[in-house]
Amino acid sequence: MLIAAALSMTSALAKIDLADASVERLENGLTLILLEDRTFPIVSIQTVYRTGAKDDPAGRLGLAHFFEHMAFRGSKNFPDTGLVSEIYAIGGEWHGYTWVDLTTYFATAPKAHLGLLLDIEADRMTRLDLRKEDIEAERGVVIAELNGYANDADSALFDALMATHFLTHPYRNNTIGYAGDINAITHADVVDFYERHYAPQNAVITIVGDLDRDEARTLVRKKFGGIKEKTRPRAPLTAELPRTGERRVRISAPSDEKLFKIAYPAPAASHPDFPAFLVAQALLGDSAGANFNQNDWGTPVGAASPLAKAAGDARTWIIPTVESYAFVISGSARPDADETVIERKIESALARLAAGDIAEIALRDAKSKALAALAFDVETTEDAAHQLAYFAGIGALDRLMTLEMDIDAVTANRVREVAREYLRADQRTVAWLQPGPMPITLAAATASEIEEHKGAADRSKRLAEPALIENDGRPPVFFVRSEFSDTVSIKAYVNRRISCDACVADDLALDTTTISASAPAADFASAFASVISNIEAATAKEESRASDDPLARLEGEFAYLAGFRHDNTPDVQYLRFLQMIAVSGAIDPEAAEMALIAHIPKRDALTSDVSRLSAFLPNEDFEIRIDKPLAQEAVGYIAETPPGDRRALATRIALYILSHGYEGRLGKEAISRRGLAYYIDAAFRPWFSSGVVTLSAGVDPGKVDAFKALLKSEVARLQTEPPTDAEIAEARRHLIGRKISAAQSNDEIAEALIRDVLATGGPESAAAFAARLDQVTRADVLDAVKALQKGAVVTVRGEGVN
Repeated sequence: MLIAAALSMTSALAKIDLADASVERLENGLTLILLEDRTFPIVSIQTVYRTGAKDDPAGRLGLAHFFEHMAFRGSKNFPDTGLVSEIYAIGGEWHGYTWVDLTTYFATAPKAHLGLLLDIEADRMTRLDLRKEDIEAERGVVIAELNGYANDADSALFDALMATHFLTHPYRNNTIGYAGDINAITHADVVDFYERHYAPQNAVITIVGDLDRDEARTLVRKKFGGIKEKTRPRAPLTAELPRTGERRVRISAPSDEKLFKIAYPAPAASHPDFPAFLVAQALLGDSAGANFNQNDWGTPVGAASPLAKAAGDARTWIIPTVESYAFVISGSARPDADETVIERKIESALARLAAGDIAEIALRDAKSKALAALAFDVETTEDAAHQLAYFAGIGALDRLMTLEMDIDAVTANRVREVAREYLRADQRTVAWLQPGPMPITLAAATASEIEEHKGAADRSKRLAEPALIENDGRPPVFFVRSEFSDTVSIKAYVNRRISCDACVADDLALDTTTISASAPAADFASAFASVISNIEAATAKEESRASDDPLARLEGEFAYLAGFRHDNTPDVQYLRFLQMIAVSGAIDPEAAEMALIAHIPKRDALTSDVSRLSAFLPNEDFEIRIDKPLAQEAVGYIAETPPGDRRALATRIALYILSHGYEGRLGKEAISRRGLAYYIDAAFRPWFSSGVVTLSAGVDPGKVDAFKALLKSEVARLQTEPPTDAEIAEARRHLIGRKISAAQSNDEIAEALIRDVLATGGPESAAAFAARLDQVTRADVLDAVKALQKGAVVTVRGEGVN
């Protein structure tokens, strides 16, 4: 009786009740779903188009996903990147994704801005600015994303699995597509896809949050009612051939372990068997609900599951789809493990589910897991909007509305019937990944990518090799003549923290500043003079590290703890702090040399007053107090890199694996999964042959302790769960890719020159960088991981914090 009560309470305690949603269809075919929830003064909007990877035409696989990227670029009323920047500006958040059946765009913002969110979606539906000149840039972005997946062994195995599990149905296709097809996509393809699929009768708009339903309905009708229904038909989908027995596939890729995935047919979300299948999944291990976003490519089964006895890291996976898709069991094993034994144990577990008695207590426990997971599916307005729009998009909204009751009504006999029908050995597809070498060597891949990049952009004819201009008694000027833009950018590097409108402190190295200026090439001399005058004025003022901004204060403390001791007292002899200047633009070297002579007097020595003292004590916690309340505090981590070129590169690889932007082990856990921070800045600051690693994040006061604990845990996990070969390979490709693609504008080229000088003493080509990177071994990376353990956590807190 207690268990039954718990099941009924799951729905009763839900914060957002989907049953209160209203559904209607406008005259032009647009489906509108509205749900009021006044818990927070926000609104969430989800716009779903009933088009996805299954609609990609032959020879253009990945087109739906490519178009999703283009749909964030700009529109008639929101040019450039206004479709996203306007949402940032109002304190909202946005994103989108493409999958086999649907493409989804979503945003959450303060409720007063519902009109803006609808304006954006109306423009996306019918007024996108699909510029031909943007195609190549977006192609590069998509290819880079594709390469990231290609480096992940698990993703590669999944693609092989689906391509074998389906022989004719387009569910077999990789959503992101393939390089050959992506490279073939034209502007005409993009426009045709837009005209064929982005129409009101093919869309669902769901709004959930603090809204008045009548006012919201009127607003939607005003902004979307005038959009005409399009009549271009969708291409018919090829049906899947009947299965005639087991299918197998084997691939090889860099991996520390064997990986396997076994797929069985699974019912569509609208099928009567779907609720019983969710209960069967819970009986085999656990449940992740019925949410595409939450499922995260596999639910761990738990130690008590019979699948756990088959292999380590056993997971199950199922998502709601329009047509029959797949139920996948995944796992890993030692390279020498017996595959037959693993498969036999899995089949034994499934056979017991299909043939044996299911105890009532076990059935109730499985239902409880499934219902609890459904509650997590709709924790927020964004969650609820997603579920309503998603299920409406796949034609299964009625199933969503009754799913809790349907699960509660599942019997042991229904589970047995589902297992017997779907989870049969003659219906399965078995995929194994054997650890092996990369298909081509890193050096060969690097050279190929560099040449491909040069050919695509034709930069070799418009970007000269870097040159060094030296004049006795003056700092060096590193110069690149570029002809792709009639502009020039100048960056000066100063060995102290200074403050000015054109100054950026601590960006390239700790306790240093870069001063920048960009101008038309004809104004180069005056731009150069402005950089020098900024240095002169700023270095005459005292600069303190005791900033009231928590992140700026964190940077100052990093420099102090790392042992940097620059002389930051006022000094009119500013030239002794000026270390180098980098110039990139459409000017001649003679002009740069003339500016150097005209604006910088000679000095007796090129050394600056700077010393490096002993560094911080490792594994210490330092807390800095700012004497004022802070809406957001700061948490950071700093560790020193041992001297040596290979160690520095190995550290950059380890740092990438730990955190990069929103991703990496720490980034993914802290941001995507736990919401502890918005962004994590991970940086390697070179110092001659060594360097300093820093991580920093703005963290809300109530989350500081949790973020600190997670940070320490993830740093430690780098050693207890060392980087995999796949992670290292991805980091290598990232570093090479960024070396090739990051420096494109003159400002970026000038900054890259300074970074090269700090790292190696002079400019470095992509090929030379790749060659150095190729010398880094796995052992080097593991040594870098050990060095990262000897770091310190720094917290900057406001007043009143215990």
